[in-house]
Amino acid sequence: MVVRASGRSGVLVCLVLLTAGPTAADLSLLTSEEGFVVSVDGTELFNHTSEDPIIWVGYGHTNFTEHQGNFKVEEDLLLKLPLQNFQVISNTPDRIELVLQSAEDAALTVDFSLTKGSETEEYSVVRLSAQAVYPSDSLYNRMWVRLSTDEEERVWGAGEQYSYLNLRGHYFPIWTTEQGVGRDGIIANISDLDGGAGGHYYTTYYPQASFLSSKRYSMLIQDHRYLVLDFTDPTRHEVFLHSDRLEASTVWGSSLLGTVQAVTTILGTQPPLPEWIINGACLGLQHGTQQMLYYYDMAKSAGVVVSALWVQDWSGTTETAFGHRVYWNWRWNQTYYPDLDLTIQTLLEDGVRVMTYINPHLIEGSDMFQEAATLGYLMMDGAGDPYRQDFGGFLAGTVDLLNPEAKAWYRDEMVKNMVDLGLAGWMADFGEYTRPDMFSANLAHDLEARHNLLPVEWASCNREVLEASGQLGQVVPFMRSGGLGASGYQVLAWAGDQNVDWSLGDGVATTIVAALSLALSGMGVTHFDIGGYTAMPPVLERSKELFLRSAEYAVFTPVMRTHEGNKPEANHQFYSDEDTLKQFARLSQIHSKLLPYTRELLQELYTTGTPVQRPLFLDFEEDSGSWDIQYQYLYGPDLLVAPVIHKNQETQTVYLPGGETGWTYLWGTETVQGPVTVTIPSPLGYPAVYYRQNSSWISLFQEINQEFGLESKRRLTE
Repeated sequence: MVVRASGRSGVLVCLVLLTAGPTAADLSLLTSEEGFVVSVDGTELFNHTSEDPIIWVGYGHTNFTEHQGNFKVEEDLLLKLPLQNFQVISNTPDRIELVLQSAEDAALTVDFSLTKGSETEEYSVVRLSAQAVYPSDSLYNRMWVRLSTDEEERVWGAGEQYSYLNLRGHYFPIWTTEQGVGRDGIIANISDLDGGAGGHYYTTYYPQASFLSSKRYSMLIQDHRYLVLDFTDPTRHEVFLHSDRLEASTVWGSSLLGTVQAVTTILGTQPPLPEWIINGACLGLQHGTQQMLYYYDMAKSAGVVVSALWVQDWSGTTETAFGHRVYWNWRWNQTYYPDLDLTIQTLLEDGVRVMTYINPHLIEGSDMFQEAATLGYLMMDGAGDPYRQDFGGFLAGTVDLLNPEAKAWYRDEMVKNMVDLGLAGWMADFGEYTRPDMFSANLAHDLEARHNLLPVEWASCNREVLEASGQLGQVVPFMRSGGLGASGYQVLAWAGDQNVDWSLGDGVATTIVAALSLALSGMGVTHFDIGGYTAMPPVLERSKELFLRSAEYAVFTPVMRTHEGNKPEANHQFYSDEDTLKQFARLSQIHSKLLPYTRELLQELYTTGTPVQRPLFLDFEEDSGSWDIQYQYLYGPDLLVAPVIHKNQETQTVYLPGGETGWTYLWGTETVQGPVTVTIPSPLGYPAVYYRQNSSWISLFQEINQEFGLESKRRLTE
């Protein structure tokens, strides 16, 4: 046993480290009079000194204030103790154990360990555990754990983030919430007047307690309580927990792509989407059967390749100050949508499906609300009554998905009311609104865990619907909320409710960052509302240019879906004029042409954990120029996409990474060798897309160029 002292004597903290797999087999501990360094496979993970210890313990309390899904978090920290001294208990190739000490409280100890987990030829897992031990009358409920870093390291992930792909320099609370309207801009300031609805750079529906390091490891923290990933310090990362313990896993791959594939596989790869949803466009329509079919016939006559009609108001409607809202009683409203069952079958003969909408809430006064309340299946207030929450214009209860009996009831209702009706999918919305003063019949989770767990249970409920009905791989729910564990249940994600504008804080550009951050967090397939969702006329109204620019970008994603938005009359739609309809039809045809390529990407996700949309550096790790590109992406290995994200933008600057092959412009014939930055014209309908010159899909890409490229456009206008 080797013993070293650093600073004063006192509190003990145990650090136990075991080797894990081929990429993390070389674990070493180096000690000195000043401290110690722990490395995994030559990568420094912890660097402890008396001036900067790796563990701190304390206590405090937090106040969470909620208004319509927006949360204000007020932290009150009362004590924070450094654990400075250390003692080496054992140091062998398979186990390293240390004891850390502080002079502040001799009765407090923390056992801290890394334990060998699963390993394959591609990756290995090391499990991290920290448990504080202290007298029962002590108040410790906070922990800080610090990891080594350097100025060159990049960090990505943390679930679905909208503002920053590289997280360095910022902190990220892991607390699911509305993403906010505007997010730190002028619109956000206006929105903050309504209960803090503006949001911040870090507010997100899908925060995840994980991150990917450019040092080729990913850390997954198994804690559903509030925590903060803090990357603001250039010398260390810090994980702040509302807990006296830490449970986490570090996943080590031989490359960044290998690490992401491993994380996706460990969390659960998404099954391939059925061909019907990736072949053409899903049209968002409303206001009853007759209007749905009217716009479908219009689109079909114009040549739009239609995969589905998505009618969110199938259960009825209610009007609020925010706009046209769905009536939250998840049963077919036969008055509003007469003959919907027959229409579903008729459309199916055309190869077109019908999708709808649901969330885990039931509007007060509806029959489903009454049934759930009578059965005791709604979350409760402190008096044991159904909790009625303000959702902006009406009150609703939340199905207690943490209660297995309530979850099973809701699952069976969804099968009966939706799958048996013939619906092919639905937007599985919300999941972020659980307040700390809402209680579950399941007493296993504390108030903070209940909040962050509900989106995971909502994803699990939807997965159970598919499995119970035998429709996994055929019916497609798509979700916006999530957290660690949700991706293993989800089939498809979507980026939530962007503003109908060009802002980098809450506009179309944020959907690119969202897709890439989710991809690096284990959720490998996502999409977005074409043109955005949130309008605030006359300040925010969707323009024709925005609609078509986001539609041309959606072509190069797995699912191309429109949304009329919260104020349809203020938003340009695919049916707003003949020219838009014509251009949208062409874009849907290109998307349909890509079906065999997209099918292969989805199969690759399922079998290897490779995300469909991904940042350039996953495929070009050795190309330093690709590391900080956040508004371009690879669509599979062979297509590089740089969407237009600014108003009145007529050219696009694109970074093409280096490698063994050149890049060919999809709409023309020009080929260049990377690494290089090029600026090209980007007329409407022709986003900046390049394909690898040595691609096995080159014949498909050339066919798209011949039929839809710039030369084809010139011929048509002659």
